[in-house]
Amino acid sequence: MPVWFGPEDSLLFGALHTPDAPTRGLIVLCPPLGREYAYSHSTFVQLANRLTQLGFAALRFDYRSTGDSFERSADDRDERGFAQDVRFAVEFARTTGASHVGLVGMRLGANFASVQRDLGPVDAVVLWDPCPTGRSFLREQRALALFAGVRVADEETDALDLPGFKVSPEMANEITALDLFEGEPDSGELGRLSDKVLLLTRSERVADRKLAERFDLPHVERREVKGQPQLLDVHDDWPIVPSDGIATVAQWLDEVMPRNGSAIASPSRCEVVVGIPPSGPGSGEARGDSVLIRERAVTLGPAALFGIETERVTGGSGPVCVFVSVANEHRIGPGRLWVQLSRRLAAEGFRCIRVDVSGFGDSPARDGLLVQPVHSILAIDDVLEVAKVVSPDDPSDVVLFGLCSSGYQVLEAALSLSPRGVCAMNPSLIFRPPEMASGGAMDARRRLCLPPGPRVKAPGPSRAVVWVKRRFPTLASTLGRYEWTVILRSRRLVGHFRNGPGKRVGDLIDAGTDVLLICGRDEIQPFLQSGLDAVRGAKRKARLQIEVIPTLDHGLFPIRDREHVTDLVLGHVLAKFRPVPEGARTVPLSARTAAG
Repeated sequence: MPVWFGPEDSLLFGALHTPDAPTRGLIVLCPPLGREYAYSHSTFVQLANRLTQLGFAALRFDYRSTGDSFERSADDRDERGFAQDVRFAVEFARTTGASHVGLVGMRLGANFASVQRDLGPVDAVVLWDPCPTGRSFLREQRALALFAGVRVADEETDALDLPGFKVSPEMANEITALDLFEGEPDSGELGRLSDKVLLLTRSERVADRKLAERFDLPHVERREVKGQPQLLDVHDDWPIVPSDGIATVAQWLDEVMPRNGSAIASPSRCEVVVGIPPSGPGSGEARGDSVLIRERAVTLGPAALFGIETERVTGGSGPVCVFVSVANEHRIGPGRLWVQLSRRLAAEGFRCIRVDVSGFGDSPARDGLLVQPVHSILAIDDVLEVAKVVSPDDPSDVVLFGLCSSGYQVLEAALSLSPRGVCAMNPSLIFRPPEMASGGAMDARRRLCLPPGPRVKAPGPSRAVVWVKRRFPTLASTLGRYEWTVILRSRRLVGHFRNGPGKRVGDLIDAGTDVLLICGRDEIQPFLQSGLDAVRGAKRKARLQIEVIPTLDHGLFPIRDREHVTDLVLGHVLAKFRPVPEGARTVPLSARTAAG
């Protein structure tokens, strides 16, 4: 159940999980920050579901300026902002009438939970893999950023550019002030917060063992859990949900929390209206004035996909903008790019939907699976279903947005849908589909995918060999191994040329779709190496905009890349699809021409 709470000028977004029976208590789940927040999202979803099986309600939430929450207000200079957000979450939990409240925090979320003041006692606290100090966290994130080639400091704003997360000076000061080794542990906030504390540490880290020794206190139970490196310390591989950690947390809370319970009140605030500035000149609003937008959670299609809808309160027109979740992450996009774009476009009059594909984020998986493969063919079906739901009278009246895997998915869906527009950023076309990885053939609905590695050959002579022998029998009898190799490779190139991604984009544009491709040097190659003439033809029709940024990071982790992409996307969408303001009257071109 989606909820909003906290201060009116910077509301926090949360998801409340409730059991069917009377509730034993409500557990507030405090997430990490940055890339660790994105990696741990599925873990917190599964933990919340596990807690409801034990009779608890669970509240997942996003700190202000993260996830689906709204930004910290401009005049908010509180250097305990993240800790204050935990306080807002606990206060909201108590307004539901929950008889008992617990806290679970992971990484910096554990640190924010441990420094609460004047919160009143909570029944139990779990500190899951806390950071010994905020400085150590920032040091690790800086190292990751430098390793990825990201400029760490933003000279203009004094902000830190960490992987997928912009840290303001106020945020950096708050994080730096966190230190679990400071002061006497038995007299600190942790001792006043709860008399039942579970400290979960990694066996792989010496600093964690030192932390466990420091909190050798009667009310603190210490355990080690497996799986944190596989969840958080991953770069090229997918994060793995730590089943051992989830089971340990759930079991401990089941043991220490009271068993008596009561019904909790359902929150009434499932949508919000906020004021944000319009995105650029020409929106019909005075610059600097706020535009009211409405944001609410929606369930889409027979697969019950989860989405967040954002639109202008006064309405608008034009195509619906659909932002598709990226890879194995949820709907916010890289560094919250989808959140920021959807709100800025909503201020200009567009209706925007950011959606989780099935099996990821808050959308259930299909076919009874826990999660779907990232490149599942079902994700393409998800995009098509969302278009039918958000624009039932004309499913093609949408603009699709995707990055990486979802960049590929929106292009594939567009070939069947012929939408008004597609904005694909660094689309991943070269991958082995799940159906091929399991030994089958590639699904016929895939028209842009280029599986890497050797192709599976059918028994008998190849079609290219048969073709050459039939057309040129005399020549074929004289060819050696080298000549056959050249012919076979050329034949494959001809096939790519005729049916490759570039040609498919040309087909898409011929069907009336405007296409924006934003790519790095490597990501543009599949388009330029196949169907190049079709791409050039599309340019003549003014329906294709290609932006090649040689240094563009594939995941758009650096701030400068996200800002560059934001400018390109806003400029393209506003130029092509800007809605007509409500009440404005358009004059047909023929009438204007007749009038002279």
